[in-house]
Amino acid sequence: MNEQEDKQTLKDQLKEEMAKWQTKMDEAKVQIHLGTKEAQEKIEPYVEKLEQELSQAKKQLQELESDTESAWQEVQRGLKLSFKTMQQSFEKAEQHFRKEDKK
Repeated sequence: MNEQEDKQTLKDQLKEEMAKWQTKMDEAKVQIHLGTKEAQEKIEPYVEKLEQELSQAKKQLQELESDTESAWQEVQRGLKLSFKTMQQSFEKAEQHFRKEDKK
């Protein structure tokens, strides 16, 4: 496999990951609307942070399409960090939602 194929494979994987996060974001928004006002207020900041991270990751993915090799490596690291941050934000929101759901 050559470098161009490796990049394309990575791009495809990142696009798939992005789609999964978009689905999680949509599900989280539905859960917010179904919850109590108090639950909404507690969870909403986490979802907003997740939305910001997802938006940033989308921008980085677009940059990845046209960047040079050195910039490509930096964007790749940034995307991986964004996915990690999104996972943490999602887990925090999910924990708060589960706490509220048990009440």
